[in-house]
Amino acid sequence: MYQFSKAYEVLSVWSKGTSLYARWANKCGIGYPELMVLYALYAKDRLTQKTITEEFGLIKATVSTVIRDLKKRGLIVLEASKEDKREKLVAFTENGKAYAENIIQPLLETEERITKKIGDERMEQIIDTLDLFNILFEKELKGVHKK
Repeated sequence: MYQFSKAYEVLSVWSKGTSLYARWANKCGIGYPELMVLYALYAKDRLTQKTITEEFGLIKATVSTVIRDLKKRGLIVLEASKEDKREKLVAFTENGKAYAENIIQPLLETEERITKKIGDERMEQIIDTLDLFNILFEKELKGVHKK
């Protein structure tokens, strides 16, 4: 028998986590999509818009809008990829790095305090379980569209 309550609990916990990051963004005076773009770039230095979209589950148009706004504010630049000249890498300017650091560094410190309390093993379990859930859900989603 399908346990609706387990799926409900997973979605509820997942959504609450997203909501907490949205509240963090709001306290910083920015939106959740901007927080995720800043977070991704701060963690990885240079990324394509496609990578940001895929890794954070954001809508392509939303990421594009955030990137355009950050570029207009002089916080990022777009650079041609060495591997594929058609692809643009998003990177911080010096001002952008400082801007992101003020927002992201306190968030990283908060996450670090929390993950230390949870422990590495449980964090790995969370990551593995959610990753598996996403992989299986994506397969099911593709199957639904074929019917």
